Amino acid sequence: MKRYITQLLFISSLLCIITTGCLKDDDFDNGSIQSVHTTGPLIKPVEIRLTANDATNFLVLAVDNSTSDTTVDLVPIRLATDGTAPEDLHVTVILDSNLVNNYNTANATDYATPASSMFTIVNPEVIIPKDSNTGYVQIKFKPSDFLGGSWALGFKISSVKESGYTISGNLSTGITSIVVKNQYDGTYQSTGYVYHPSAPRSIGLTKRLSTVSANSVACDFGDLGGAGYVALLTIDPVTNKVTISDYSTGIPIVGFDNGLPDTNPGYKPQWSGSSKCNNTYDPATKTFYLRMGYLGSTGWRVSEEILVRQ
Repeated sequence: MKRYITQLLFISSLLCIITTGCLKDDDFDNGSIQSVHTTGPLIKPVEIRLTANDATNFLVLAVDNSTSDTTVDLVPIRLATDGTAPEDLHVTVILDSNLVNNYNTANATDYATPASSMFTIVNPEVIIPKDSNTGYVQIKFKPSDFLGGSWALGFKISSVKESGYTISGNLSTGITSIVVKNQYDGTYQSTGYVYHPSAPRSIGLTKRLSTVSANSVACDFGDLGGAGYVALLTIDPVTNKVTISDYSTGIPIVGFDNGLPDTNPGYKPQWSGSSKCNNTYDPATKTFYLRMGYLGSTGWRVSEEILVRQ
């Protein structure tokens, strides 16, 4: 009798497990217990896509200086699906200055939101055309009004008119900084020498200087482009003197106006242009004469360069 009861309990338990498994499969199929399932509706997110790999979704847009009204595609609004939009999508995008304030706090920057009189949002309702993936927030402004300032605009997707689309959870906002190219922005031919305790070498390369403010540009240190060693060159427009400091790298790059650091015995001029590198700019020939350095673990690394605008 006990053996019979034991067998009955085992069979009942087995039936319970099988039945429960079937119920769970039914719940999965009808979508009641899964946020993503095989028979449910396709999620179609709409996002602000300013950068491919930067989670901050922050983009710097550099434009040529002009006193005329200029219209640019500023912020891409994207349907993030494999296919294209099956219909015109109407996406409302609003300005959000708190995004800029929060970015400043998190990154120790000082971007300001331009006054509403300085620009016009051409299309606060962005259209992603049928058979496309992307539409753009367009802005109209006079670039000369932005010269010399650190300006940024924060944008947020507030709604999608058509049903069946979702506002992206992590890419619903983005920030664009508008920078007007100054007179020093451009491509230069660099010739010079890098003094290094173990790897001294000549320099001969093409280098891009990018606008940071009305009278300053970012410049890679020596031949270390892409390695994160970036100097800020600030030019006095009256004297053409160049002040050198580090630019958003945390590496204390400094300028040397006369000679090499005396903390590295044995450093002597190694090329014919060394004596000209006194940290000045010649506006007539559009040429920089630079000497800068930073202290590494085994001593100073110093770069002497003559940069000629191409």
